[in-house]
Amino acid sequence: MKVNKLLTIACHKYVSSETSEKNNFVWNMIGSMIFAAASMILSLLIIRIVGEDDGGIFAIAITVAQMLAFIEYYETRTFQVTDTKSTFEFGHYKAVKYILFVVSVVVSIVYSILTAKSNIYKCIVILLMCIYRFVDAYADLYEGTFQKDGRLDLTGKSQAFRTVMSVTVMLVVLIITKNMILAISLSILIAILGLIIFDVMPMKTFRNIAVIWNEKYILGILKNCFPLFIGSFLWSYILSASRIAIDAKMASNYSAYFQTLFMPVSIVNLFATFVMKPALTKLADEYASDYKKPFIVSISKISVIIVGFTIICIIGAWILGIPVLQILTGSELIQYKMVLILLMFAGGINALSYFGYYVLTVMRKSGMIIIGYIVSAIVAKLANEYLVARYGIKGGAYGFLTSVMVLFLIFYFCIIYTILKKNKKILRKG
Repeated sequence: MKVNKLLTIACHKYVSSETSEKNNFVWNMIGSMIFAAASMILSLLIIRIVGEDDGGIFAIAITVAQMLAFIEYYETRTFQVTDTKSTFEFGHYKAVKYILFVVSVVVSIVYSILTAKSNIYKCIVILLMCIYRFVDAYADLYEGTFQKDGRLDLTGKSQAFRTVMSVTVMLVVLIITKNMILAISLSILIAILGLIIFDVMPMKTFRNIAVIWNEKYILGILKNCFPLFIGSFLWSYILSASRIAIDAKMASNYSAYFQTLFMPVSIVNLFATFVMKPALTKLADEYASDYKKPFIVSISKISVIIVGFTIICIIGAWILGIPVLQILTGSELIQYKMVLILLMFAGGINALSYFGYYVLTVMRKSGMIIIGYIVSAIVAKLANEYLVARYGIKGGAYGFLTSVMVLFLIFYFCIIYTILKKNKKILRKG
């Protein structure tokens, strides 16, 4: 009883500290950076710790895990934070997350078996990494609610603290034992502990967190988020297609090389994410107004910021990219310098596409989102299979660039078309 009382007091103190727009932005940035950097750090250091072959297995495991985690995410957060009328309650979203978790685990078991084929060790590593990422996807429910309540600082803190705890345990255990299965298993337990401490307990001070099993509302969330889920899952496939093709057509060590070169791409997307997400509610309010100029200005500003940051990243990759990656992994990568630059450029295009997805979500143009992702996913599948088979790692970079460029062009065309169409309707009414 005393322990529970102390924990309750600690939670109230943790969430009662005053926040501000600046504090929200800073903690969101810190949390997003640490969360995004975790995959990069793990991929780079694990190659050095266990070698290129096992590092290659981990590379495809984390790729598959990130892709299948979108089943558990189901893009409920994007819908949740832009649901200005609060049509659905926290308990409804929680029920949906429970259902999605079961589905995600079943799919990951089947996919792991099919991907690893007769390699049982590879199968277990892939499955464990999927479960590790599913914990993050479940935490997204609480973090989305914090964001909607104006406490983006708590979202950032949760991402930061949980990620540091689990990644530290994984790396320490791996250094001591060289056993990936044990390291990932223990990190899953720590991730669950972090979820309880930094998400579940603080949320109890805000609201009732009991699950609500209401078929109507559960189906309502699943129906409304389905187009967003299809889009996000296909987007994840577009990001993963080149790595999947390399794993299927080349030796494991090449998967490790490509994963190493691909990791810096996440820096651009990370930056775009912590610029975009805090602006979602503002964009939704601006779009709801008949006066569209502030909405257009916001889209333009964020797009320009993403382009500017991409240019900085490309320059940094040209000067420091390969030397730093070689130091971190111990692999010889000098022959892949142009591949890295190509991937960084594609990463910028991808970040713009991702922003385009958010804008179309605010516009509630789910049909356009699905069309864009379906077309781009088909391009990703065909282009990567052909280009990797013909050009190897460089072909993977070409395939990634081709697919995200198609997505970018479709999304921005749809945004411009929708704004012009809506402006014409307003002028007619006037």
